[in-house]
Amino acid sequence: MARLTFQARQTAGLVMTAELQQAIGLLQLSNHELLAELSLLAEANPLLLVSPPAGEAGSTEPDTMAHPDWRDGDLPGDLEPDASDWRDAASWDDDPILRHGVYDSDEPTSRELSAPAPTRLEQFLWQIKEAFAQPAERHMALTLLDAMNESGRLDTPIPDLAAFTGVSMESIEQVRSIMLLFEPAGCFATSLAECLAAQFRAKNRLDPAVTTLLGHLDWLAKGEHERLQKACGLDSQDYAELLQELRGCDPRPGAGFDPPPPEPAPDLFIHLVEGEPIVALNEATWPGLTIDERLYRRLQTADREARGWAQEKKQEAQNLLRAVEQRARSLLLICTAIARHQILFLHDGIDALRPLTLARIAEVTGLHESTVSRVTATRMIGTPHGVIPLRRFFSTGLGDETDQTSAEAIKNRIRQVVSAETAEAILSDEAITLMLQQGGIAIQRRTVAKYREALGIAGSAQRRRDFRMKARMAS
Repeated sequence: MARLTFQARQTAGLVMTAELQQAIGLLQLSNHELLAELSLLAEANPLLLVSPPAGEAGSTEPDTMAHPDWRDGDLPGDLEPDASDWRDAASWDDDPILRHGVYDSDEPTSRELSAPAPTRLEQFLWQIKEAFAQPAERHMALTLLDAMNESGRLDTPIPDLAAFTGVSMESIEQVRSIMLLFEPAGCFATSLAECLAAQFRAKNRLDPAVTTLLGHLDWLAKGEHERLQKACGLDSQDYAELLQELRGCDPRPGAGFDPPPPEPAPDLFIHLVEGEPIVALNEATWPGLTIDERLYRRLQTADREARGWAQEKKQEAQNLLRAVEQRARSLLLICTAIARHQILFLHDGIDALRPLTLARIAEVTGLHESTVSRVTATRMIGTPHGVIPLRRFFSTGLGDETDQTSAEAIKNRIRQVVSAETAEAILSDEAITLMLQQGGIAIQRRTVAKYREALGIAGSAQRRRDFRMKARMAS
């Protein structure tokens, strides 16, 4: 029988302190997320003063902008973006990254404020009010409106909607048939074919040929045009005109109401000055952080308990300030290393992108690979070629160790080769492989096929059929 004994043992291990966990958490936040996190922490620590980024200086928050202790910048001098003359160089006036104009025209009328366009909800509510007078019909219409997704399609089956509203299938279908012709036509459909049919019906163009075409969209997707043309009973000219009309339809009519997503604001900028990369933080998105020394001094004149609480809060604030400054240092250090490695990309574009791994940057900067991963995960960076994700600079390479080509550069080259095709010279994957190999890129056909599919480019047979159809429509 085994005897139970107690033994003392001492082992060494790493312990994640609260300060270290906080610093790691801040590393992976974008500047916008950092502002939200700092504002949340400031609610629990009155000694923390968080100021909005320079780009939000016009925001109307009276307590924020009027506070006497807010300062313009809170980073150490060595972390401030370079303020030399290159920032105002006249030669950069046309740089899309530095251009912040709001109006496309200098005409006075272009500067006049216009009424905002009605939202999707407002437009459909107005049409429901005009189309249906009975409360029961309006109730069914509102149920359908609530079930519509962002593209304008109904995800919920009609029987489920009928059961939810307590009406018959015939009643809700009658209401839906009217709503299919609401502006924009095709919303509230349950399938792509029904959506397109409603748009043809709204133009009084839903004839038997169109019905046949919409009933065989799978043939169209496969490029079986001769089979589909015969089923529609049309000659080549009429079939080409029908396809042209079909292309004018919107498969996602409800998406037109959604505003375009705003262009992401970069966390940093990389500019070339006399051929050398200069990395700077984006002041327009970088929040300010400081400690309210005045309040701290006032608390030091209070009783012992208040002084202890103030010292604790100041220590927390100092730890946070150091974490934010370390975040900036890590960001600049990593981005500078990336910019130096990808200097050819900054000059010549994506064709010059070199292979790069997280481990390589970690080795150059002396940081841990996990730190590099966190810093680069969600960052956007402004370059001479536009605003791109920082992770775009990282790419695997093909070829031997002395002469590797970035996978992103190869994909871009494949895209260029295919876009330059003509109807008489459609390139197969084998032909593209040979062309790349002649250009000094060590690549195999299966890799070309994989990259082509990743780019969403159809195979040579499908591209050849597409060229034929375009020729028919042009004639």
